[in-house]
Amino acid sequence: MEMDGLFAFELNEAEGYWSVTRCYGKGEEVVFPVFYKGKPVKKVGDDKFSPFKKRVKTIKRVIIPEGYTSIGERAFLGCEELTSIELPESLASIGEMAFFDCIGLTEIKLPDSITTIRKEAFLDCIGLMNIKLPESLASIEERAFGDCISLTDIKLPKSLASIGEGAFGFCTGLTEIKLPESLASIGEAVFCGCTGLTEISVDENNSDFCSFDGVMFDKTMITLILFPEGKKGKYSVPDGIVAIESNAFNNCKITGISIPESFQSIDSFGFHGNQLTDITVSELNSVFCSIDGVLFDKKKHKLIEYPRNKNKTDYVVPEGIKFIEPFAFNGCKRLVNIVLPQSLELIGDHVFAGCEGLKAIILPMSLQYIGEHVFEDCPNLETVTLSRKTKRGQKAFMGFKGRRIYVD
Repeated sequence: MEMDGLFAFELNEAEGYWSVTRCYGKGEEVVFPVFYKGKPVKKVGDDKFSPFKKRVKTIKRVIIPEGYTSIGERAFLGCEELTSIELPESLASIGEMAFFDCIGLTEIKLPDSITTIRKEAFLDCIGLMNIKLPESLASIEERAFGDCISLTDIKLPKSLASIGEGAFGFCTGLTEIKLPESLASIGEAVFCGCTGLTEISVDENNSDFCSFDGVMFDKTMITLILFPEGKKGKYSVPDGIVAIESNAFNNCKITGISIPESFQSIDSFGFHGNQLTDITVSELNSVFCSIDGVLFDKKKHKLIEYPRNKNKTDYVVPEGIKFIEPFAFNGCKRLVNIVLPQSLELIGDHVFAGCEGLKAIILPMSLQYIGEHVFEDCPNLETVTLSRKTKRGQKAFMGFKGRRIYVD
C-alpha cells in the first residue's frame, strides 16, 4: 500500500491499475484521482472495509471520474454524511454492501454499464428518495434496497430478469410496483415489510407472471404468488387458483379470505396475516374446509390455520383432529385458553409460538410428538402438562420459562 497524503493506493500488478483503499480528505467534497504514478486508477475499495473507515466525517459529495470500472464491497459503508455521489459511465460493477448505511444519501443515478445491483448494496439507506436504474440492469440481488424507507417510487427497467430475496424489504414508502416484461425470477419476501404497498402489477407481455386486482400470480393463474401487505378488506381468491406460495399473505392487512373450489395446496405460513379474523372455504372444495373461520383439511384430521386476529380468548380444537400443522396458532396473541382433543397425535413446529396471552395448556395423553420451538415467546405461559411418553423435539421447549408437569 502506498500513500500520497489524501489517498492510499494498492497496485494490481497483474492488471496494471491502482485501487484507492483509503481516503483521508477533510473537506465536504472528494474527487477521486484518475492516475497515480503513471498508471490508471480504476477501483474504489479493496473488498475488506470502507476506504473511509469512519476517518472522514465531513464528506458530503463524492465524484468518481471516467475510467473507474469498479466500486468494491463495503466501499462507502457507514458514510452517514454522504448526500451525493457522481458515478462514471465506465463503471461496470458495484460490490456488496457498497453503500450500506449511507443514511444521508438522497438520490443516485446508476450508469448504463451496470447489469447487477449486488447484495445489500443500498441496505439501510433510509434517506434515499430517488434512484435511476439503468436499462442494462438484469439482476437485483438479496436485500439490495432493504430498509430504504424514503423510497416512494422506483421504475424497474425492461431488462430486469431477476429480483433476489428481500430486495425491497421494509421499503415502507412504496405504494405500488410494476414488474417488467423480462422478469423471470423473483425471490421470497421481496416486498416483506412494505406496509404501504397496495398494488403489484405485471407487464401483460411477461411470460412467467401476471397480476389481477393488484395481486401477483403465475402466468397460468394457477398459483397465487404474492399479496401486497398494504391491501385491506376481505379477499376472495379467484376461482381456478390451485396453490398459494409460502408467505404469500404474510403480514397482510386483510381481515378475511375466501378459498375457492379449485384450491388444493398451501405452503407453511401461507395465510399468516396479522389482521386476519376469518378463513372461509367453498363447500365444493375437495381438499379443505373451514369451521368457525378456522382452516382444516376436508377429512377434519388436520388443523391448518387459526386466524391470528380472531376475536376469541378461548378455543376448543374439535375432536377428531390428529395433527396441528406447523405455525397453526403462531402469533395468536388474543388466545388465553386452548383445549386440545384426545384424538391429537402430533403438534408441528412453532405451533403456539408467540401466543402471548396463553396461560396454561394440557397436552392430551394421546399426543405422540411435539415439534420444535412450540412454546417460544409465550411470556405468560405458566404450565404445560404432558405425558412422559410424548416424544419431543430437541428444541420443543426452547424459550419456555414456565413449568412442565408430567403425568403417566
